[in-house]
Amino acid sequence: MAEKKIIPWLDTVRVFSAFCVIVGHYTSCFDGFPRFDTMRLFFWYAGNIGVFLFFVLSGYLILPSLERAKDLWSFYKRKLIRVVIPFTVSYFVLGFVLMACGLVNPSIADFSPFYRGAYEGGFALGKILAMFPVEVNFVRLAGLPLEWFVGEWFMGALLLIYLISPLLYKFIRIAPLPTFAATILLAIGTHYALADLTATGQIYSDWWLFTARLPEFYFGMLLFVYKDFLLTNRRKILPVVTILTLLGAAGFILRYWGDLALVTRLYPLEPRSLLMTLPSSYLLFVLAERLNEKFPSALALFNGFSGVSYMTMLTQHVILNVFASQFKFRDLHSVGLWLIFILVTLTIVKVSDWIKKFSDPLEKALRN
Repeated sequence: MAEKKIIPWLDTVRVFSAFCVIVGHYTSCFDGFPRFDTMRLFFWYAGNIGVFLFFVLSGYLILPSLERAKDLWSFYKRKLIRVVIPFTVSYFVLGFVLMACGLVNPSIADFSPFYRGAYEGGFALGKILAMFPVEVNFVRLAGLPLEWFVGEWFMGALLLIYLISPLLYKFIRIAPLPTFAATILLAIGTHYALADLTATGQIYSDWWLFTARLPEFYFGMLLFVYKDFLLTNRRKILPVVTILTLLGAAGFILRYWGDLALVTRLYPLEPRSLLMTLPSSYLLFVLAERLNEKFPSALALFNGFSGVSYMTMLTQHVILNVFASQFKFRDLHSVGLWLIFILVTLTIVKVSDWIKKFSDPLEKALRN
């Protein structure tokens, strides 16, 4: 059985992806500002970068996880525990903490699902579903209620991908590149097939479906399988990947500022283009690896936050919503906006670390 190794640059990618999600959601607090469109272009879509890195990294790590597992059941059990336990623990801890904060400020308690449940007719089905990572589009399509709290759409999508990952593992051994092409076609087909459902609000977003995220996850698997080849031929590959990334970025900006038919065809998952996300994720992997080679001591502190990176992805939205309700952002100077961002980020990390102390022992007990 392969041993699990600590790889510093992977920790860098973990922390960076979580940080991008925090930046993206923090920027959403400024919706309606005169320059919000410009801010969104440069900061809000940072959240998209964090998400695709999250899926690429998950794909990169899935093969060693499958190889370490004794059997299929142990693999599924470990992944289920790893995803569901922190998710559910975050739900209950944050729910009760917000209720307690309500003793000081009643408006904060209103964010808790327990408070809403008590005042809105008990613990309804929507709140029960929100305790677990579910595929939110399937829930909405089925007409079931779902109330947002720590429930992030990507966790439900990730669970479904984990479910089929042993099958992807077989395909990557038999026909890696044709399977990669198939995942891309499936993602593009999902976008066009469900366009009407998205437009009418019958599903939240086709971009949130697990089929749309398959190319990034599978791309991560390919990066792991071909890591030796990519390392050997890095000097030849990097210029091509850089050009593709720049083309993707240029197309993204054109699509953002103009409704060009050609650009729309080139970027079928607008604006989260595969032409941009796939090569740029490889570039970010390479950059993280090189930075850790040249500045290991400087990045040690940054990488140290990787242990709570997953938990921050679960807690950040709740905490940001609470903060956003307490500040009149329009009245703040730009310096104040940055200071609040630092305060929010530190709070998210501290709360995540605290909640992790509850979830880790439970995870360990269930795994054993």
